[in-house]
Amino acid sequence: MNFYEHQDRAQRRTKIIVFLFIVAVLFIIAVVEIPVAIATKGDPIAIGATAVFCILIVGISALVKLRQLRGGGRVVAEMLGGSLIQPLSKDQAERRIRNIVEEMAIASGMPVPPVYVIEDETINAFAAGWTPSDAVIGVTRGCINQLNRDELQGVIAHEFSHISHGDMRLNIRLIGIIFGIMVLGLTGWILVRGVGPAILYSSSRSRSKEGAGGMGIALGIIVFGLFLALCGAIGTLFGRLIQAAVSRQREFLADASAVQYTRNPSGIGGALRKIGGVPSSKTMHANAGQCNHMFFSQAVKAMFASHPPITERIARIEGIDVASLPESPQVVSKSGVVSHFSSAGVQRSIEDAGELRSGDIQLAATALANIDRRVRDALNDCWSARLVMFALLVDKDQKKDQDTILAGLLTPVELVEFRALLPLVSAMDRASRLPLIDLAAPALQQLSTHQRKEFDNILSSLIESDGVLDRFEWVFVSVLRKHLSSQFGAPSGGKASATLLSLAPSVSLVLGTLAYCGAVGDEQITAAYDHGIKVAGIDVQLPELKICTMGAIDKALKKLRSLRFTQRQLLLNACESCVTHDGLVTVEEAETLRAIGDILDCPIPMFH
Repeated sequence: MNFYEHQDRAQRRTKIIVFLFIVAVLFIIAVVEIPVAIATKGDPIAIGATAVFCILIVGISALVKLRQLRGGGRVVAEMLGGSLIQPLSKDQAERRIRNIVEEMAIASGMPVPPVYVIEDETINAFAAGWTPSDAVIGVTRGCINQLNRDELQGVIAHEFSHISHGDMRLNIRLIGIIFGIMVLGLTGWILVRGVGPAILYSSSRSRSKEGAGGMGIALGIIVFGLFLALCGAIGTLFGRLIQAAVSRQREFLADASAVQYTRNPSGIGGALRKIGGVPSSKTMHANAGQCNHMFFSQAVKAMFASHPPITERIARIEGIDVASLPESPQVVSKSGVVSHFSSAGVQRSIEDAGELRSGDIQLAATALANIDRRVRDALNDCWSARLVMFALLVDKDQKKDQDTILAGLLTPVELVEFRALLPLVSAMDRASRLPLIDLAAPALQQLSTHQRKEFDNILSSLIESDGVLDRFEWVFVSVLRKHLSSQFGAPSGGKASATLLSLAPSVSLVLGTLAYCGAVGDEQITAAYDHGIKVAGIDVQLPELKICTMGAIDKALKKLRSLRFTQRQLLLNACESCVTHDGLVTVEEAETLRAIGDILDCPIPMFH
């Protein structure tokens, strides 16, 4: 299908959404008419007036909205809270995105569209306008900060596809139509929250008969407003259905066009992988719901998805079987870093303990690149590596107290360097904490006996400052002890011949502690524990919370080091099953799993 055929197809789709709009309006009218017909005993005048009222409200609202959008893409971008990226911007990431847009425009023979940035840390983008002449490109801050050049080029090519295929014009019309459908609900909430209470307040201050009558009118308005809000909910449902009906196949086409434009499937494929199947943002502008259909990926959570599943889009772009992808790719949080891992990915990492898989080296390279250069340099020297370890242990809620402790234990020079490193370490992705310990190990092994003792004392002071040994502190100490076994004392080994059944109490304690740490509520805790204990193949009741301390799990793991290695894999699988009972693994749970693997001499690769 060429450019001209795409334009004709877009015109035909405009007729489809107009038809769907008419159907939605008729359905809303039918819902409104039922109580009116009952209340008026089928009075044709009341029924006709109600129908006219609905048509006028919905129709006029849609026309007014479309008139507001006559200014083209700039109006849409500003409606979503976007700000124009200036041509002489000093921000390197902003200059890069402008350069990519200019390249794409020149290559396609289109005017260079202005670029707007939305201050949201999710990865998303859109193209808006009636024609290429008034089109704009919108990108989120997360998009320009988290994607490399190839990935950005794939996303921008996707949006240029929407421009050349006539999708933008269709999208703007769809915004107006959806607003019209949803306006009844908006009107209802205005009556409920504004008009009705205002009349009720005014009437309550009057002691006359008119005041009593006003209160009745106010209550009637509030009830009517609630009814309109219900109708508006039906309108919203239809709006989302229309978005889904019109948008999903066009996204596949735009993805394919992006690959055709860039000749680089890994560009847009990499962007989709980084999005990781998270369609919503809690910080996106309130108007994003009306424009959900025009974004690169779904901008807000909705009952009916306006975009195809991320995994299906990746599979089509890269020419692979969708079944080979995890059900839920890694999840990128608001801050733009990985906050969860898929259960399938974690299971594969445990199965591949001690092995390097395709992509592991690149993943490690990415993790290293995300570490601030000053922190990297500090890890190469035993004196400054200690300070990075101290910075890792500083809790934001205990920062003042811990700073006071360090002020009494460090020299003035050490304290200045520590305070310079602390904000750099605190700003890092939480998933980089374990790699920092790994990187520091060679330098820390050069500490003298006296320095090792002093280092250990300061670590203990920081950990004990709040009177609680939390999960990361346990992970930190356990991994560091394992890396520096000659300094901190290696856990007792012995012959590796035990089975899970023979060490059932220790297995139960480890799984119970994981369940209590990762689940909320008795039902979820029990479910998580049952998942793990079933995989372990033993039958032991969930231990009491009071005995599931970090000290106890430490002792249990020392005993579990006597397991045969096949039994250790089974234990790790049980731990994985326990923490993934909800389908995802948090960074904290991932750290704990990798620490357990480390203690058991089963090095688990980084999770994908």
